[in-house]
Amino acid sequence: MPELRPAGAARELRFGLYGAAALAVLLVATAALYLLPLGKSTYTADLADARSVQAGDEIRIAGVHVGSVKSLELRGDRVRMSFTVNDNVFLGDRTTLEIRMLTVVGGHYIAAFPAGTAALGRQAIPADRVRLPYSLIRTLQDAAAPVQQVDGNTLRKNFDALQDSLSGNPDALRRMGQAAQSLVGLLDRQNADVSRALTVMDEYLTAVNGNRALLGTFIRKIGSLETDGLAKKAEITESLTVTAELLSRIAGIEPAWHDELEPLADQLEAAVPQLEDLGRRFDQALNGLNELRTRLQAAATPANGVTVDQSDITVSAPEVCIPLPGRDC
Repeated sequence: MPELRPAGAARELRFGLYGAAALAVLLVATAALYLLPLGKSTYTADLADARSVQAGDEIRIAGVHVGSVKSLELRGDRVRMSFTVNDNVFLGDRTTLEIRMLTVVGGHYIAAFPAGTAALGRQAIPADRVRLPYSLIRTLQDAAAPVQQVDGNTLRKNFDALQDSLSGNPDALRRMGQAAQSLVGLLDRQNADVSRALTVMDEYLTAVNGNRALLGTFIRKIGSLETDGLAKKAEITESLTVTAELLSRIAGIEPAWHDELEPLADQLEAAVPQLEDLGRRFDQALNGLNELRTRLQAAATPANGVTVDQSDITVSAPEVCIPLPGRDC
């Protein structure tokens, strides 16, 4: 047994050396991947203030993660920021950066806006193309310079003059208040007038809507009356035609004309003007009925208002129809 111990110790020593070598190779590979990240390109940018940026912050384009901040290096009055971006993302020589809030409670990320036709390469993005987040402390510090240039005596005199003008003219302020109150009252009254006008229009529209059915019935009755008038006009026209034929036939009976038929022809001839006048009156009545129907339709169905669909209206025909010459049933 004592003879086997040196061989086991040597084997353990070899395993230890192998493990140390593997760990060293792993560390070297990790360092190489960190220093030379695969699939990523390294760029630089100058910052006037790096208080809001730290290594590891995200680089985003249109909200999509494309890289991260690698390191920050102080160079005199500016900070040189190195960051990596995926190789499939093109950054031009006019690219700008903007540092934005990550959440309302803290944290930042860098939004990149690619621009330019030439590749950015090793050229650093200047500080004037890097927009820093809003800082209240820096704003107050920057405001100190213009405030120091204000002349205190001039400002005090201006306030004194304003106070004197307000103290010496209290009625002016009172009149301004009264004018504003009058304007408000006028607007209130006009609002009331407009409300009343709208109420009257609503009542008018309600009345028209309620009487629309009655107007439709009246229009249908006028249509029926117009149809009957046209039928009567056809009968009168046919009567005139029959009378003219009768006169022409009576004129052919010359022997008995003077003794028996001439008085009857005179009576018939005297009736012709009356029949013609009756026909003209029917024409005037029909024209009046047609105009009345048009006005009622315009009142019931305004051009820009509600349209009454009368396509389903059925006009009832007369119950009794007598065939006459010139008019069929």
